[in-house]
Amino acid sequence: MAPNTTRPQVDFGGRVLIIGCGSIGQGILPLIRRHIPLEGPGRLIVLSADEQGRGLAEAHGAHFEHAHLTPANHRRIMRRHVKAGDLVLNLSVNVSSLDLIRFCADEGILYVDTSIEPWSGVYANPMLELHQRTNFAIRQKALQLAAELGPNSPTAVVDHGANPGLVSHFVKRALLNLDRILRSGNTRPASREEWAALARDLRISVIQIAERDTQVSNDAKRPGEFVNTWSIEGFVDELMQPAELSIGVHEQNLPRRARQHRPGSGTLYLPRPGGSTFARSWTPSVGGYQGMLVTHDEVLSIADYFSLREGDRFSYRPTVMFVYHPCDDAMLSALELEGRGWKMQSSARRLTHEIVDGMDELGVLLAGHARNAYWFGSQLSIDEARHHVDFANATVVQVVAGALAASVWAIRHPRKGLVEPDQLDHEECLAVAEPYLGKLTGKFTDWTPLQGRGELFTERLDVDNPWQLQNIRSRQWIE
Repeated sequence: MAPNTTRPQVDFGGRVLIIGCGSIGQGILPLIRRHIPLEGPGRLIVLSADEQGRGLAEAHGAHFEHAHLTPANHRRIMRRHVKAGDLVLNLSVNVSSLDLIRFCADEGILYVDTSIEPWSGVYANPMLELHQRTNFAIRQKALQLAAELGPNSPTAVVDHGANPGLVSHFVKRALLNLDRILRSGNTRPASREEWAALARDLRISVIQIAERDTQVSNDAKRPGEFVNTWSIEGFVDELMQPAELSIGVHEQNLPRRARQHRPGSGTLYLPRPGGSTFARSWTPSVGGYQGMLVTHDEVLSIADYFSLREGDRFSYRPTVMFVYHPCDDAMLSALELEGRGWKMQSSARRLTHEIVDGMDELGVLLAGHARNAYWFGSQLSIDEARHHVDFANATVVQVVAGALAASVWAIRHPRKGLVEPDQLDHEECLAVAEPYLGKLTGKFTDWTPLQGRGELFTERLDVDNPWQLQNIRSRQWIE
């Protein structure tokens, strides 16, 4: 583990309450004091629904309490540990982000999470309609809460891990790079509308969150075992939710069975799980790949942030989607899960010390401009990740970097209300996160989703417009 040789980046006299001590909760413990001063007893508290991570938390000076938060008890339990001026860092699953944000707003407490979570029993509940299990439905409730609380309420940063989170800042860095390279420009947008105008003027038609995890273990996945590099439960929830994406104004044909969340929203969901819906993307290390179209909040927030309207219609809006190829053992686990009729395997394992090689390559692919496509993001190897946290993997460290950046931002800006990553200053956040992200890389590519398909497949393609959704989507969901 790298030694702590830096001074904390913010002045903070409060306590930090971490909720959840899984892969991310454990990964942040060795790093948090580099950024937030927490010397003295009782300044760092961990609440966990199980005993996982107790020894590690206590070794890093945290008070650990086994506590299962519910709709009925969360306020009472949290009130024992935090008060006005403190920070709640929610790294759990199956604990309602919105209920915790309401509590924090009422008590004058800062709040950060890496994913907007509902209480247990939503994402995989067959009694709920499909649209009720989408990220769009959960995010709409968050936006309503933001309006209710107002812009001067205690800061609550939602969805700020790696993705969602850092990828929103990657988009802005990539746009500035493209402006400089393609137009010799020096644009410095100062508002959402100016950022959207920059993307429009650069002719960005598609933004893919493009992630390829090549970490490999010396202990291969066994039949009947689910393996992943991060939360098993969180990943399975994503796999079983309906696939979602935002649709740009350039699209000429949409899937016939796709459903709009609401008229004019510019977002679609498909009546099929994200874990069985595939699309094509590109990263520098592997080139073209096929990944799952799992739902993520950044697919919604990035598209909204970079949209322009004329009256009740969009004059500019990019297509935004997340194309995810996890590590090979996790991909096999997802395929096996689907084959089992979405009945969970009998055992599960999160990869840590077994990983012997590879990296998590997480970035954004901006396409449609004068040089076709440009990828910008983090190439974090397992060796570099272990330099920062010796028991973690690259995926975990990238998420931890986003959570740290959001926590520092919230402390510096304590009265900003409920905000999404796109509303934060991207350079301020990347200044905190970048030391943990390995190599930040920007690469142009001539690759398009048409590559290698014309001779091999007979499905209808639009060869004149390579970045149409009908070219990006894979054969499995052509109707």
